[in-house]
Amino acid sequence: MKLIEPEFLETLYKIRTVGKYQIVKELAKILGEDVRSVLYRINVLLKGKYFRFSVDYSLSELGLKLIVIITNKNLLLEESAAKFMRFVKAIAYVFPNKHFYSLYMPASTQELSQPLRIGGETVVVELHERLRNKTSFTTYGIDSVFSSEKGFSKESFNKLRKTIEEVFGSLGKEPYVGERKRVVFDAIDLGIIKELEKNAFVKQAEIARALGISLGKLRRHANLHVPYLIKGIRLMSLPLYPEALGTSLLVLIKSEDASVVRKLCEALVTHPTVISCAYRNDSGLGMAQFIIPFSMVRFVTEFLEKVGAEYGFEVSRDMMWLSNIEFSKRYTLPYKRWEEYVPKMSWNINELRRIFSGFE
Repeated sequence: MKLIEPEFLETLYKIRTVGKYQIVKELAKILGEDVRSVLYRINVLLKGKYFRFSVDYSLSELGLKLIVIITNKNLLLEESAAKFMRFVKAIAYVFPNKHFYSLYMPASTQELSQPLRIGGETVVVELHERLRNKTSFTTYGIDSVFSSEKGFSKESFNKLRKTIEEVFGSLGKEPYVGERKRVVFDAIDLGIIKELEKNAFVKQAEIARALGISLGKLRRHANLHVPYLIKGIRLMSLPLYPEALGTSLLVLIKSEDASVVRKLCEALVTHPTVISCAYRNDSGLGMAQFIIPFSMVRFVTEFLEKVGAEYGFEVSRDMMWLSNIEFSKRYTLPYKRWEEYVPKMSWNINELRRIFSGFE
């Protein structure tokens, strides 16, 4: 038995359990293995330098949405930078002279809904759900996440095209997600997600300590609420290619059919070069993020154009951006005091309007 094998890593994608030892027990049950051997394998993974684990979760279930802003304005130099930061999920520099910001906001807010190009200098995109990378190790191999020869190869993109074909072949066939319950999520759930986002294998006692709540209360939320928010454990910081030279390609995707963009995102995130893909629920709009070297931008663009012509979506070359992830910063879900957020969020929309003065 190998310590790291495709089946083992891909099984993590299905895990919605909170707590290291609870995850180990669940894995052992699914794989039909001894708990101690699974714990040993997990500890080996966690001690290694290649694999760090986070979680994927549902923004819409948390009552949130993602706002992406690409602008020539440095919003961090604004007077309200401190309050702006509470909304920020990620910041990056976009070549040649723009800035990228992604923010989480309540799904109910309409003030910044778009996409919208303003003055030819600023693009604002509202997205409702985001999928994180879940590389198909069965398809691409374990070494695909840290071998550029595997991840960047034309063969890997041929395999991706086949995956897209398979996913679109099931268009209209919604995957079974299990019984849904009417659960009211609260700020403790948000706090648990934040801790899991930093480390999917954090122990329950450590989460309770970080949130300042009792272990009993933590377990109630972990058992009754959080499994309906988590989509599974994901590998963090993919891929690990020094050849990418810290560049990230952002691509806006459009289609007349919202389900086309959603299915495309489901297929794209199985490829080792796609960090994430997000989409709207009410229209055919999405955005994918690739980690590739500059020399591959044209190849990826032409790949998407050809596949789009076949499956009913399009990518526009003037709606692509190359960012420098070496100068980027990422944050976990924003929260300070629980009562400020889910479900009674006190997001100051007027403050946002002031920050985005000139956007209106």
